[in-house]
Amino acid sequence: MKPKILIWDVESSYIECRTFGVRLQNILPQNITQDKHLFCVCYKWYGESKTHSISILDDPKRFKKDHHDDYHVVKHMHGILSQAHAHVAHYGDGFDMPLIQERFICHGLPPIPKIISLDTCKIAKKYFKFTSYKLDFIAQKLGHIGKLVNPTNLWNKCFDGDEKALQRMVRYCKRDISALCHIFERLMPYVKNNPLNAGLFHEGGENSPVCPNPTCGSHDLIKRGYEYTRVNKYQRYKCRVCGSWSNERTAVREGRVMLK
Repeated sequence: MKPKILIWDVESSYIECRTFGVRLQNILPQNITQDKHLFCVCYKWYGESKTHSISILDDPKRFKKDHHDDYHVVKHMHGILSQAHAHVAHYGDGFDMPLIQERFICHGLPPIPKIISLDTCKIAKKYFKFTSYKLDFIAQKLGHIGKLVNPTNLWNKCFDGDEKALQRMVRYCKRDISALCHIFERLMPYVKNNPLNAGLFHEGGENSPVCPNPTCGSHDLIKRGYEYTRVNKYQRYKCRVCGSWSNERTAVREGRVMLK
């Protein structure tokens, strides 16, 4: 058994409002004429090749009646996210998840189960000093082709219900999933004390060590010295497949008295 890791990205609309100027404004809520909504969500299950998409175009009757109505997209993603052990999104903790949760509650959907978050933006900031932490920059820095270049006014056209523009938005979002998956695979071997331990999904014997990296889960580990804390030492392993390091949870005991 392997963990179900959902890699996903949302594309959302502008907020339409009335304003007295084009410079920095303090816009009152009553001046909002159309609040934000979702254009589409693209996703894939890690380990599978197919990238899925769901957009407001996929419910033609609802779209024809109101092209700002995203219920079909939101309802679908409610079911998908509810199946995941963990989810991967770039700046997902700050944008994607709060946004989709807002859409859930606005459409009267119940809460989803607690899911482990593997936010690639947070991981990148914690372990690396990239010049920029934008998805496109990191993806290209790590050898991916990067994001799809958008035509002029794509978001305006999508907001107005232009079907060709919305189809283009789906393609743009799918490329983001490709870049995100690439980044996720490259970053995860560097993560210490991974919040999603692949060993917990292993169905073999308890004494068979498993690489905890959720993108790996290999048994091909070699012992490489010890990790030392102030009062204990732990057997250390290196994975031959992904290169990540890990150590046993139980300390090595040698029967000597330790003082502090």
